[in-house]
Amino acid sequence: MKKTKVIINTQKRNARKILKRTEELLIKYGFLLSNKPDFVIALGGDGTMLHAAHIYGKKGIPILGVNSGGLGFLTDVTFAQLSETLVEVKNKKYIFENRMVIQATHNHSTLFGLNDITIITRIPGRAVEFSVTINKEYICRLIADGIVIATPTGSTAYSLATGGPMLLPHTESMIVTTVAPHTFSVRPIVLPPDSQVEIKLGKKGSAVLVADGQRTKMLRKSQNIRFQKAKHHVKLIKPLHTTFFSTLREKMKWGGREDA
Repeated sequence: MKKTKVIINTQKRNARKILKRTEELLIKYGFLLSNKPDFVIALGGDGTMLHAAHIYGKKGIPILGVNSGGLGFLTDVTFAQLSETLVEVKNKKYIFENRMVIQATHNHSTLFGLNDITIITRIPGRAVEFSVTINKEYICRLIADGIVIATPTGSTAYSLATGGPMLLPHTESMIVTTVAPHTFSVRPIVLPPDSQVEIKLGKKGSAVLVADGQRTKMLRKSQNIRFQKAKHHVKLIKPLHTTFFSTLREKMKWGGREDA
């Protein structure tokens, strides 16, 4: 992989300075900046990674996430590690991880999500009514703030914050997690990747469809939304020195004492 392109949020503090230093390192190690890249560097936080995935994921172009922002769970290479990571990429010391993507279809329009696609109330404090069908079997009617349909990659994001389980990111499953349901009996559920989930909005409340916290579609009452695994994956570049569990320990403070 020789040609690359850097995706960065230029509105962030010090972004231009960071971008300049990144481009200097790329030139130093013999990479070429191109609008037709062999791989993409998402330089920032998880939002930047998700934006890059939206643009390049469907094209099959690998993405290297480099964290120059806050938590950056998806961008597990720090900016301080960029120089050594570029050397590893140059020497092919990395692996590709294919991450599952979900899609939501309604009214002949489709949204894609690497993390999740959510139906959420448009009015804070006002719940939404909807019914859930899985593989054409009616499951239940719910009143809640919303519902999250997540991938394993997104299992550590919004789904986790609403009580969902964590899954290893290279597995393939769909996680259905409700947001503040008005009942004690509804719990998150993990489904096989070939499942189809249909949500029908009721007459109570108004809702919006949100993909990866970035792209939105307004929904109408009585509207049907179908969720399923997308046909494409997002290909991530993972240096050999990074692992899912080390990222969990470092960034989520997951686990107990190191020595029992």
